[in-house]
Amino acid sequence: MVHPRAEPPLHALSRRPTLRSIEHEHHPERRATWTELFFDVVYVVAIARVAHELKQDPTLPGAAAFAGLFVPVWWSWIGVTIYADRFDADDTADRLLLALQMLGVAALAVQIHDGVGINAPGLALAYCGLRLLLILFYARAWRHIPEARPLAARYMAGFSLALLPWLASVFVPSPLRFGLWAAGIAIDLLTPLASRPQQGALPLSPAHLPERFGLFTLIVLGETVASVVGGVAGQHWAATSVLTAVLSFAFAFAMGWLYFDNVKHATVHPKRRSAQVWVYIHLFLMMGLTASGAGAELLIAIPPGEPVSAAARWLFCAATASCFAAFAVILRTTECSPGRRPRRDLRPGMLLVASGTMMLIGLGGEALPPFLLTGSAGALAALQLVAHHQGRAHARRDPG
Repeated sequence: MVHPRAEPPLHALSRRPTLRSIEHEHHPERRATWTELFFDVVYVVAIARVAHELKQDPTLPGAAAFAGLFVPVWWSWIGVTIYADRFDADDTADRLLLALQMLGVAALAVQIHDGVGINAPGLALAYCGLRLLLILFYARAWRHIPEARPLAARYMAGFSLALLPWLASVFVPSPLRFGLWAAGIAIDLLTPLASRPQQGALPLSPAHLPERFGLFTLIVLGETVASVVGGVAGQHWAATSVLTAVLSFAFAFAMGWLYFDNVKHATVHPKRRSAQVWVYIHLFLMMGLTASGAGAELLIAIPPGEPVSAAARWLFCAATASCFAAFAVILRTTECSPGRRPRRDLRPGMLLVASGTMMLIGLGGEALPPFLLTGSAGALAALQLVAHHQGRAHARRDPG
């Protein structure tokens, strides 16, 4: 359960940002603030709109467009979340910058419809605005915290460089525009990876960061459930449609159970490379969960007796496979408390087998009805739950 910490009174227009790593020494169990939770709310709309675009075009080009739209949304959230994990000001200036970030995310969400078509220039400008605001956040840290200057300067330089392809994309046609987007995102993603020496002096919170990612995962799972509900609401109550919906909900519920149980009892070591792997692999989990909901809605909408289209089958199977594979990596890059992980942890291997199984079903399951597709994913997720709890029980008996 999330217990947001109390907000400090805004008795001054501005106060200097401080390092949360110093605060962490006195408050090791720092929780998300109400301001952070409020910031997350705007992403509900953005994720829903990206998912809607995928439902409208579940083909391979549509899936590529979905990825191209999802990554900027996710990375904009990552940028603010990582900054807030390291630095604390929470004054009027900080909150005003955060309010502008929220407006920027709203603008990004507005442009997502046909975001790779007529609205592509507007989407690029909205993303540029979000990155400029993040650079302003780091400029405040650079000004007031001498220890943060090496990292802040490197981030400001890298993120500023990444802006150039995005700005240039406004003035060029497709498909060259998308190549510039890819270049900009690549620079954005590589900047933290190339800054590990500077990050060592400013470690992230090993408990707060998993909590923040857990909250974003909750948003994505909410969109997955909303897609299932939307699929049922738009259909006559045929038994096969209801069964397809129930089994797709079972998959989402089991994945949520697995993920939140892991977050509850695990931490991320902030000074190891595995922490960066943990952060980046969440992209594939979030995309997979969102796409699985879109695929489930398409499967629910198929009338009884009609065949499943290859696009709908591949969308759901590839999305669930991505979820299983990403969670396997997440398990390998988190540190469990004593008695929580067996000496021989077979769960990552089982998750990879489940991922491969869903891909094989996507390859050869053209004759399967919708409820067997969602049922396969639900059954594989349920098996992971059984293995998860058996492993925990074994670890408690033999913690060595």
